[in-house]
This record gives sequence, C-alpha cells and structure tokens, in this order.
Amino acid sequence: MRNWKRPPIIAVLFVLAMAALGGCTQREPSTMAPGQAQLSEAIAPYTLAFISRSYDSENNTTTFNYQLQNTTSPGSPATGVLAVLTNVFVQVPDCAGAPVSVSPPDGASLGTVAAGYGVTWGVGYDENPDFNYSVTFAGDISAGTVHAQITRGGQNFVQSITGACEGTFEVSGYVFTDADQDGAKSTSELGVSNVTVKLTGGESTQTVKTDSDGHYVFLASEDTYTVSVDSLTADNTDYNESLYADWEQTTTQSRSVTVGPDSANNNFGWEPDVDHIIAQVDAGQLTTSGMSYKWWRKEFLRVINHQHNTAYNEAQLLDFVHTIEGYALVDEYNFTPGNELQEVFDILNNHAFGEDNDGSAITLTLKPGDQGRHDEYAFLLRELLTFELNHVSGRGFNDVQLRTTLINWAEGVLKDNTPTGSTLGLERSVIGGPQRVLSSPLDSAGKIITKSNGATGGGGTGG
Repeated sequence: MRNWKRPPIIAVLFVLAMAALGGCTQREPSTMAPGQAQLSEAIAPYTLAFISRSYDSENNTTTFNYQLQNTTSPGSPATGVLAVLTNVFVQVPDCAGAPVSVSPPDGASLGTVAAGYGVTWGVGYDENPDFNYSVTFAGDISAGTVHAQITRGGQNFVQSITGACEGTFEVSGYVFTDADQDGAKSTSELGVSNVTVKLTGGESTQTVKTDSDGHYVFLASEDTYTVSVDSLTADNTDYNESLYADWEQTTTQSRSVTVGPDSANNNFGWEPDVDHIIAQVDAGQLTTSGMSYKWWRKEFLRVINHQHNTAYNEAQLLDFVHTIEGYALVDEYNFTPGNELQEVFDILNNHAFGEDNDGSAITLTLKPGDQGRHDEYAFLLRELLTFELNHVSGRGFNDVQLRTTLINWAEGVLKDNTPTGSTLGLERSVIGGPQRVLSSPLDSAGKIITKSNGATGGGGTGG
C-alpha cells in the first residue's frame, strides 16, 4: 500500500493556509493533459456520494460531507480503490468563498483540474478507511450543485453533486463518434475525450473539456446560452484542432440552450474523414507501426503450440486480450476463460470474405466487382481486433488519441451492424453486388482500420 502521510505540523499549516485563501480570488485556467479515451460503455467505477450538509451556528460554518462509493454498490465505502491511483475532487464555487477547512487534510490540495477549481484528495490514506471527505465554509452556505471528479488510471469521470451555493442548473451532453451517421447519440456510440466545449452567455464564458466518456457538464444560472465545440481554442493540449482536421461533423457544432430547468443531451456528433486520414498515411504525414492480422495470427498460433520463437509470451497475449475485453461492445470480443487465445486466433484466421492464399478459406461465390470483400462485418471484425491488438501493445498510428477515437467509432459501427444469429460472420449471407468505395460505415471502417495495420507480411517474431 502506498502511504501518503504528512507530518502533523504540515497538516496544521495546510489548513491555516487554506483559511488564508479567503481573500484570494485569482484562479488559473483549467488545464488537462490529453488522456486516453474511454473505450467502452463503462461508467466510472466509483462515484462520490453526497451524505449531508450541516450548519454549525456556534462557529457560523457550513460543512458538506461526501463518501467515495462503488458505482455498482452504492451506500457503503468503496472497495478495490488502491488497485489504481484514484483522486477525488469537489468544486469550490466563487459564491462560497475559500474553504476554512477540509477533511482529511492529509493529501488535500486546492487547485484547478478539468472539472474546475476546488479541493482534490489523493485516495489511499490509512487515516481514512471509509473514504469520507468534507469541505467546510464560513457562514450559512445554501446547498446547490457543483462538479465532482473521480480520476482513476488516467481517466477523468465528472459528475454533478450537491455542494456549496444555490441557483445553478446543468448544461450537459457528449462529443461522440456517430457510428450510424444519424446525428443522434445511442448507447453504442462512444465519446471523444479531451475536447474543449464552450458555454457563452450570461455573465461570463465558460469552457470545460470532455471526460474519458466524451461527457461534459456546465453549471449555469437561469438564462439563454450558446454551447459550442470550436475548431480553434486557446488550449494547445485539447483535441479540437485535430478533431476538425481528421473528422467530419454529423451535427451542428453550436446550438442555443435555455437553462432553467437543466438542459441535457446537447450532443455533438463526428465521423472520421476517411479519405483525408488515408491520404495522410499515403503521404507519410501519419505514420503507423501496426502489424497485419497475418503477423498476429502467426504469433497467437505459435504461442498456442508452445513454440519459443515469438515476440510475446502467453501471459502477455492474455493481458492484451483481457484489455480488449474491457472495452469491447460486441460479443465476439468477449472470450471464453481458458480458451481466449484460440478464439482470438479463430477471428484472425477468418476468411469469410475470400481466399488470401495464406490459410483455409471459407468457400464463397465471388460477386463481380466486389474486390473479394464478401462480408464487410467479418472483415471489420478481424481487422479491428488486429487494430486493437496493435493499440494495446503500443503499435499503430503515432497519434494515440486518433487511435483510441477510431476504436470507439469502429466498435460502434460493429455494434450497430451485428448480424443476427452469427458469432464470427461465417454464417452470414454474402453481400450482393459491387461494393463501392466508402459506400457504408462498415466499408469505411474496414478501409481505414486496415490502413493502420501496416504491412501484410506473415511475420510473428520480433518486438
């Protein structure tokens, strides 16, 4: 266990220093380093639950109490927290003033994170086994709505929670990958992280970055606002410029919202500009270290057969597979325990779209002009698994956020086009007629994902 202990005298000085901040109002703008996008429908593993608000009339202070809990089992202290470093954040709004104390004081700090300005605690302190947190303010502070943020494993999960001050409403939504191109976000369409969203109107302009699920939340008073995703921002660490360069809008990127009550589902959809990304690869502007499905197929086969001339051992390949399972949307990427390597090999060895002279092929009748791609779903299933193996092993496009966002989009494309009664695409009927370039999301995804997977050589050795 990692101990985060601060000598008692320092803890006392920290509390005194926080009290002295009461007259300090200057705050730094919010910054967040680009993080890996969340690759699943997963919600935050933990949530910060509001417990109570109490007013101490004798000392004229108000305390807001919270507890870190598991999302799947609310009502009791969180478990399994120390597996990955976790931070807890509670916003301190201007209307409340600086806190006079926080609990626990060890490891607490005042500053700006992606969700705003407030108090951050590092989780894992021996003195706080029940993960209870509190912020105390001078005066009788009414309850309102503030931001809370849980940071775990490099991912940020932002929520709204009861906190200091009153009279605020939520403006929220997602920046998402629009797999079916209809402009409406579905549960199988995943988010784009690290995108700056702007809220204009009222007394000031606010900006916030999307979290690992592509979600954003503003707190605003009753009024009319404009919420937008701009192509140019003052933050050189966000994804906005690359988003506009490599992706195409499927919705308007600016809209008017009326606040009071809350305004939710202000979503902004995007799909990849496939021609542009492929042109960048062909011109050498976007490089890839990805290996082909043939390379990975041979690697898995050699490990299954206990051969020694491999780039990875069995434990490493299983780690890759389990990471992919953690963010898979389609059942085909949820593998049977104890048989994972064989099932991955079976997908990599799937030739439902024609013979490639490198293994047993499924016998299909050729269709004129279809260039050998008889089953777009089976093709993308194999190539995306290859892409994800490249990604989790540190290979693929040199632009990491492009990789993760493409995975989010392609997973959604597969989910939206999953055939009925089929697992590996081997039982599907052949798609009739010629397949035109970029004629469908399945076709587009297959082309761009294959481009990142690099050369088609057999390989299977080397790092």
